[in-house]
Amino acid sequence: MKHSKICRTLSLVIILCLLVIVMPATPALAQTVTVTPTTGPVGTTVTITGTDFTAGDTYSITFAYGNTTFAQTVVSTTTIAGTTFSATFSVPSVPRGTYTIQTATTPGNFSQSFTVTPQITLSPSSGYADDTVTVNGTGFNASSTVTIYFDTINRGTVTATTSGSFSNATFTVPESYRGSHTVKGSDAGGDSPSVSFTTLSKITIAPASGASGDTVTVTGTGFRASKPITIRYNAVPVTTSPATISTGTNGSFTASFNVPAGLAGTYSVEATDGTYSASADFMAAADVTISQTTTEASPGHVGMELTITGTGFIPNTTVTITYTTEPFVTTTTTDANGAFSVTITIPPSTGGSHTIVVTDGYTTREFTFVMESEAPPIPAPLLPEEGTKAKAEAYFDWEDADDPSGVTYTLQIASDEDFTTIVLEKEGLTSSEYTLTEEEKLESVGKKEPYYCRVKAIDGASNESQWSTPRSFYVGFQWPELKGWLLYTLIGLSALLLGIFGFWLGRKTAYF
Repeated sequence: MKHSKICRTLSLVIILCLLVIVMPATPALAQTVTVTPTTGPVGTTVTITGTDFTAGDTYSITFAYGNTTFAQTVVSTTTIAGTTFSATFSVPSVPRGTYTIQTATTPGNFSQSFTVTPQITLSPSSGYADDTVTVNGTGFNASSTVTIYFDTINRGTVTATTSGSFSNATFTVPESYRGSHTVKGSDAGGDSPSVSFTTLSKITIAPASGASGDTVTVTGTGFRASKPITIRYNAVPVTTSPATISTGTNGSFTASFNVPAGLAGTYSVEATDGTYSASADFMAAADVTISQTTTEASPGHVGMELTITGTGFIPNTTVTITYTTEPFVTTTTTDANGAFSVTITIPPSTGGSHTIVVTDGYTTREFTFVMESEAPPIPAPLLPEEGTKAKAEAYFDWEDADDPSGVTYTLQIASDEDFTTIVLEKEGLTSSEYTLTEEEKLESVGKKEPYYCRVKAIDGASNESQWSTPRSFYVGFQWPELKGWLLYTLIGLSALLLGIFGFWLGRKTAYF
């Protein structure tokens, strides 16, 4: 019985051994290496994944490029800790083309393809017409000529390096409608993928400062294509030229308007296509104009009328105009828009420069007024004639002296030719003649000791002519004026003498 159990056990062991010998061996699992992604531009992060390896195996990765056997090691030899590994690297700067990624492992080598494609980047990626944009590119053909396109518009070329890259190339954003536009680089090998540039709305105004009534030109870019435009000044729509404004297919327009009347300050000029708007600041300044400018070559004169017009002053307030070198002031009042107009008459003042000041207490403007400095002509004496006899209440006459500033005359009478002894002086005479009053009548003198007279002209600007040539005259004996008691006495004596004469004549007649 015991031997029988041993035999059965031994038989079972023998059968199992035979089965092990007869059964085929199970094959080992195969290693795999995958690459993700398999295409992309320079700088793309590539992931290498290996599976079903044995701990202790090693791997390294090279990126072979160009038509040579040169290979760049992108991952150095690394020991696999488990049955899998994963590594990443960035695609180096190489020209466009298909390259080999080779993974060298202890069990064996694995090869995969990677295609380098061109790409460009923009800085900035949005902006306005006429802005400068910087373009960098990689993955183009080595040493190729790369053309930059904005939509379909050629914006210039750049030459790539031997590695197919370029940097800091620039182009100017053309006039283009509001929104996204495509920019790409193109060489003999084809186009890069397009990148987006967003054009924004903008306006420029010229001039950016001025006064009420000035014409301002508004230029707009980056608006929607073929859309009506409204222009507002200080949030109020203005009349424009042309009256109806519309953008072109490129979203641009040009129009002008006249600055409305108003207080000086900074105001917003806005243009809108109904969806998008852009604005710019306009500095409105107070402005004063004068109807005539005077210079030394073309001076003004006393009595000249000047019209002074102003805008941009404080509305409904008093404006003072001062002729500062003389005691002359006038005022006027601005209207509701801060505008005014006033006419002043230049008062008598000396020749030379004077200042006209215009102020509302907040805004002040000055003008230079040049008063004429030319003396009037010398008046020519007419009466009395040289060496003639004149009355005690003598009459003097002389020719008019013409001057734009108006003239007055000074008459002098002296007892000597050098006028060291002045008998009479009359200043400020407005007429070219004068008769001495009773209080001014001259004493009788002979021909050998005559009087002398002369005259000069003085204009409103205080310019004086030379004295006229002295003229001599004399005053003979003058009967005293009969009036009062003297008159009555003479009448009485005359009557008495006539009576005596009559009596004598009567007696004599009777005798005969």
